[in-house]
Amino acid sequence: MKLILYYLSLLIFVAVITGFLISENSGGNIMAMQSMIGVSGALVLYTVAISLIGQGTSTDERDLLHKYISNRAGLIAGTIVFVIGIIYQLFVSHQIDYWLLIGLISVNLTKIISLIFLNYRR
Repeated sequence: MKLILYYLSLLIFVAVITGFLISENSGGNIMAMQSMIGVSGALVLYTVAISLIGQGTSTDERDLLHKYISNRAGLIAGTIVFVIGIIYQLFVSHQIDYWLLIGLISVNLTKIISLIFLNYRR
């Protein structure tokens, strides 16, 4: 149950950030510097928290371990690229393309759903 609450809290966190960004940019307004720094900091915290999900014990089989490490590295790299893209757009154009947020949410939502499914499949 603790695991599910952790996953859901991260999803709620990114949903709140997304809602804030949509409300700030709804009228074509330029975002204030304090808002940009706050959202950037929240996204960095989100990246660290979502990257820590799924830490478990390693198996003895070498091939499985390599597969897990490569999948984890790919997910972390994808998450970091999306967050860097969002932060770059916040500071350069002061507007954000929502496909970056949708990509960030979909990558991490897929990870969360698969971890929940595999954890409670037994």
